[in-house]
Amino acid sequence: MLDTHMIQTRGFRNRDDGFEVRVRLPYYRGLWTGLIVGASVTVDGQRFEPEDITWTIGGRTRSLDALRADETARWSIEQPATLSVAGADRLALGFHDVAVELRLNMSYIPEELQPTVWWEERRLVISQ
Repeated sequence: MLDTHMIQTRGFRNRDDGFEVRVRLPYYRGLWTGLIVGASVTVDGQRFEPEDITWTIGGRTRSLDALRADETARWSIEQPATLSVAGADRLALGFHDVAVELRLNMSYIPEELQPTVWWEERRLVISQ
């Protein structure tokens, strides 16, 4: 089951080549991945830009460009996306201030009002 928050408490962990954080789609219904504009992740004041992040949705890991180019992929409200930041230093064990800014285009919103931006900050822990 997913947390009600966009940033999930489970899934924040170190990787061999950086770290990852899981996020829930904050929109009330699923979304074609071609409508994802991007996400940035900030950990303890260090910001990682959309081009630094690899997305995993539905078991498939792709760059933002590949995700946007896939005309058949969807991000459903029941599944989290994992945002992986490669090339970053491994994070120290303990608490970290994590913020995610998610930018999405909505198919029924006029183009001049796009993208819709969701932002959330949480304190998460790396335990291993």
